[in-house]
This record gives sequence, structure tokens and C-alpha cells, in this order.
Amino acid sequence: MNARVRLSLALLAGIMSACGAESPVREESPLAAAEQEPEGSHSLALQPPDRSGFLHLFNGENLDGWTIMGDPAGWEVEDGLIRSEGGKGGGWLRFNEPQDDFVFKLDWRVSENGNSGAYIRASEEGRPWETGYEIQISNQPRDDLHCTCALYGYAAVNPRPDESADTWHTFEIHARGSRITVYSDGVKCVEADQTEIDAAREKPLMGFLGIQDSHAGEGSYVEYRNIQLKLLE
Repeated sequence: MNARVRLSLALLAGIMSACGAESPVREESPLAAAEQEPEGSHSLALQPPDRSGFLHLFNGENLDGWTIMGDPAGWEVEDGLIRSEGGKGGGWLRFNEPQDDFVFKLDWRVSENGNSGAYIRASEEGRPWETGYEIQISNQPRDDLHCTCALYGYAAVNPRPDESADTWHTFEIHARGSRITVYSDGVKCVEADQTEIDAAREKPLMGFLGIQDSHAGEGSYVEYRNIQLKLLE
């Protein structure tokens, strides 16, 4: 049974969907926004993919379907959100099924001077930003190769996205073969082909999705919601 079939069966059998308010998708994004429930409401019914083909990877209540790659004290679920506070060694959360071609969407909110990220195509072990890619989350002073939305260390942003602290933002990450495109708040900020990046040419085209803990030290935080996945044929 391939990874795509296993994922669909696991999600339909065991992962509840949760819907919250979603940042508006601007016309620059090729995907129409999926119809969502009002903010604060969470369906407890098992559901197939929504009308746009997205599976909901976070059920709003616990971390079923995810593995904590660090100290469990660094993660909590509250008010329908995944929250990590800095200085607790949370490491990262790894979704349990590897993926090859997909659209990965999530909302995130980070504290002032925050530092976190989303991972794609990471290995089960090792540093996920080295084995796969980290899509950076930050509002620290950084260059375009290491700021929010960049493929950290591999592909710079253009244009620079909004990095406002304590504000909900949305990533939409498209991975098909060697090509990776990243939208932040509906605006395309990264378009890269790893075959054209010397340091990334040999990276695998399949791996794990994940989210990083609050990596900016004590007093910082990062929160996530509306974590979704659409499988591409």
C-alpha cells in the first residue's frame, strides 16, 4: 500500500477535521479558498476531504497523527490551536505519513522576535531543515534567504512577505517533483527548482511534513491552526 493510500485511510479512520477562520486567499494564489466554518467552531464529525480536496491534519483537540520530535513539554493544544512556548525544547512535530507531491497549508502566529518554521520532505531522523526544507517563520532582522517564507538557506523570497508579530498568517506550499512554490498570505514569494540549486540538487522528493517549535528562547511562542494537505497526482 503506498503512502498516499495509507494517509487517506488513516485520516478517514482516525483524524477529525477542524475548521477555523482562514486568511483570505488573494487572486495571486491558484487555489480557491475552501468554504470554512466560522472561527471558533470545530466539527467533531469524521469527514472526507473538503470540496477543494484538502485533508485536515489537526483535529483541534490533540496531536493524534503527529509525533513529537523533542520534549513533549514544548507542545500543547489549547482553544483549538497548537502552541509552543520557547525554551522548552519542543523540537518539531512530524506528521506520521511521508508525502511526495502535495499542497501544504497552515495558519501561523508568532511572537515579536519570533523564530519557527514549517518543514517539508524531511527525513524521519536528523535535522529537518537539512534533510528536507524549512519554510522559515520569523520577524527577526534577517536577509531574504533566511526570512519568513524563504526556503531557509536555499531559496530567497521575492517579494518580501508581511512578517507582523502576533498576527495570523497563511502559508500555502506547493511541491511537485523538483519544483517548490510558496505563497504567504496569498502572495507568491518563492518559486524554486531544486535541480537548479547546487546544495539542494540531491535532496529527496519524498519526506515528512512538520512544524517547528518556538525556537527563539524563553518568553517567545508560535501557534498553528488550519493545518491542511492536498495530495497531487
